Amino acid sequence: MQPLVEEEGLEMVELQFSTAGAASVLRVFVDRRGGVTLGQCASISRKLGDFLDTEDLIPTRYTLEVSSPGLDRPLTTAADFKRKIGEKVRLVLTESTNGKTEMVGKIENVQDKDLFFLESSDKAGSQEQTRVIPLDRVARAKIIL
Repeated sequence: MQPLVEEEGLEMVELQFSTAGAASVLRVFVDRRGGVTLGQCASISRKLGDFLDTEDLIPTRYTLEVSSPGLDRPLTTAADFKRKIGEKVRLVLTESTNGKTEMVGKIENVQDKDLFFLESSDKAGSQEQTRVIPLDRVARAKIIL
């Protein structure tokens, strides 16, 4: 399934299969830098539906849902952070950095296991400083609208 998603220039970020009684649901979450359109979700849904029906990978009746992970989804992997370069986020750290365990700013880059983070030190965002934060020290990260 991943190659079909990648053909559309997207990344499959999560796959869920759940059953409740006789109802089964396959949820496929796709994303890309800049976000995903409804049209892209519909196109992927058609392609994946045709593939799954042809290959008969799921022997029971199911509903296929394709969507983006949404803005409220936490960022957890290096790939999540890379897709959101340039976005404003709130970080909660496992260890204090410069006396802080919570920071607000923009993701500048991700290299190896490090997050390059442009921290806003005041509410207006006029005081900014780049911090290099190991990804394993990020307890939680969410996009701020």
